[in-house]
Amino acid sequence: MDFEISAMLDWQQRGMNARVLGLSACKNPVAPYLEKASCPREKDSWSQKAEAWLFGWNIEDAARAS
Repeated sequence: MDFEISAMLDWQQRGMNARVLGLSACKNPVAPYLEKASCPREKDSWSQKAEAWLFGWNIEDAARAS
């Protein structure tokens, strides 16, 4: 479980970094993997990463809007 938390925090940080670099929210690098996932378990795993990336992106976006 610690690995999962660490992985999600990593994807959040990646999303924050993407926002700092000026990438838009639609440039989520996980999206292509999510679309290619064949089994439900794999799709769920990629979905969690995509959501974590977007969450990090939104956190950074909100911080910049303040």
